[in-house]
Amino acid sequence: MNLSKSKLLKENKTYIIENVKQAKQYVDQGKLSKEELEKLIDIDPSPTKKYVGWLSKVWINEKPDFDDLRNKIEEFNVFLNKGKTKIKDINQFKSFKDLKSEVDYINNSGEGTSVKDLEKDYDVIVNNNNIVIMSPHTHEASRKLGLSVFAFRDCEGGKDSAWCTTYKAPDHFNDYYYKHHVTFYYCRAKSPEVIKKLKEAFPKKYKEMEVVALAVLKDGQIDGYDGLDKQLKSDEIQTYKSILDQYE
Repeated sequence: MNLSKSKLLKENKTYIIENVKQAKQYVDQGKLSKEELEKLIDIDPSPTKKYVGWLSKVWINEKPDFDDLRNKIEEFNVFLNKGKTKIKDINQFKSFKDLKSEVDYINNSGEGTSVKDLEKDYDVIVNNNNIVIMSPHTHEASRKLGLSVFAFRDCEGGKDSAWCTTYKAPDHFNDYYYKHHVTFYYCRAKSPEVIKKLKEAFPKKYKEMEVVALAVLKDGQIDGYDGLDKQLKSDEIQTYKSILDQYE
């Protein structure tokens, strides 16, 4: 999995460079400032930044409300990934008004993504007898996983997750995922064998290490949080990852 992920990151980097190239030409021509380009890159929800060129043209020609632009491009990306849009190529929209009309139509027609759809928007990275690793792409999916597969903390009525990205309010997850481009990997030890290894590596807090949230930041750095949402040190993350690697 590590080699495949490394290859994917390299491919994504190539696509990002190509997709941003067009927008950088607008900067060279004086039509777009560097600050504006950075903001447009930041609100592009696609992994390869495939909307940046279109966003730049719209911004130069129309100057729409920035928050409205961000919200609509995020909605369009979700609908596109769910196969809900008739138009697949963002460049077929000649204006922001056209994109907004399409997104609003899907929302109002009931053809958009339901809450149940959003709850299922996660990748299963590994799920065997020893460990399970899942990566949520929406707040709804994150919360659903926090209340089911990765529920750990005792609470009134059962168990839940201590991670702020699984709270009922979407702010934490959305801020990390969309604004700062953090990818989350929720991990759980399932077998006595894995738990035994965790006990050997983390004798004082192995129980809290039964579930761990790994957050891959935009620059590739990895943060980690145990089942009680306590941040892990870098050496603890490396030790934990080395244990998981044995069971992928």
